[in-house]
Amino acid sequence: MVKASVRRAHLAVFNVPMHGHVMPTLAVVQELVDRGYRVSYAVTQEFGDHVRAVGAEPVFYEAEPCGEAPEDMAEGVAQAIKVSMSTLSQLESAFASDRPDAVLYDVYAWAGPLLAARWEVPVVQLSPTHLPYDGLVEEFFSRDDLFQIPGVPGLANALAEFGVPGGARALLAPPRTIAFFPRAFQRRPETVQAAEAHWVGPALATRSFQGRWEGPQDGRPVVYVSLGSQFNHRPEFYRTCVEAFTGMGWHVVMSVGAEMAKTGFGRLSDGFEVHASVPQLDLLAASSAFVTHGGMGSVMESFSLGVPVVVVPQMAEQRVNARRVEQLGLGLHLPREQTNVQALRESVRDVIGNSRITEAINRMRQDIDDGGGASAAADIVEKVLADTPRVTV
Repeated sequence: MVKASVRRAHLAVFNVPMHGHVMPTLAVVQELVDRGYRVSYAVTQEFGDHVRAVGAEPVFYEAEPCGEAPEDMAEGVAQAIKVSMSTLSQLESAFASDRPDAVLYDVYAWAGPLLAARWEVPVVQLSPTHLPYDGLVEEFFSRDDLFQIPGVPGLANALAEFGVPGGARALLAPPRTIAFFPRAFQRRPETVQAAEAHWVGPALATRSFQGRWEGPQDGRPVVYVSLGSQFNHRPEFYRTCVEAFTGMGWHVVMSVGAEMAKTGFGRLSDGFEVHASVPQLDLLAASSAFVTHGGMGSVMESFSLGVPVVVVPQMAEQRVNARRVEQLGLGLHLPREQTNVQALRESVRDVIGNSRITEAINRMRQDIDDGGGASAAADIVEKVLADTPRVTV
């Protein structure tokens, strides 16, 4: 007689093809795999190695390339809706004979909750950005109403049609969400309407697929410059950095994207490195200051490793982050229109070794530790699964 065994729970993660959305989830996926769960991860081919590196099985979908992310976030949301709706049938077919027991989905990957409702399985939202608060629509999208954004009315209809709990209300008040930053960094946390909100802080994992970087051995402070993966076509900004930081006695590493790295910036003085991309955690571990666009993942990784930031935001969400950085004393906000050689040089000089900023970052690091990171996120997922009937084979 063959003894019945308990089937490993199958989790499906749905995400959009953007580094700032995929990276924060990887440590959680790795934690779940280490706990014995089978994880399928729906994303584009570009992120296949990332997903395999943490033990998940990629489920690829094809999406029309969007090019450089628009600075207008309403336009970006419209593009994300288009991707979700255009890939819905692909993903439904991909999971037809292998339905998951629960769905984890990024805030912009709406195919996740739509299919979860059809499959009647529980969902957990994964948020790499501020949870919806009073004023978010105006501050992020420059609109009075979310339904003024192209594509949102159609998405709301689909949420209702598929039977997503809460329908359109789930867009601004998700039933269960995990945020990859501490509540202390959340904009207007007292107004968040999510039925169940968990701020677990950043979830960091080993990123062997990015290679390694080792800092200089000469004791010079390392200044790291990156505008992320979406807004790195900014040659004038990088030239300003070169001029601002030359002769300052710092070791400067600039991550500029493939196109800018290929073009180059002419002859650079000793102490400058220019790369298409870098293993960011390695860089931050050695850095004394980080000049960043202010994406949530980047600033949280910086604070996790005790590094002050100079935020030069490129779009609305990053401007909200930059203001929070300054309000909490974690670094400086340098508006893009005010970024020049002198302002950049003085801003970086002001944050390096600044005791007040160091104290604020230490408080934030404690908040990050208290959140629990990947382990806390996996606990939440397990709690959801505990209420889901298990199947034996």
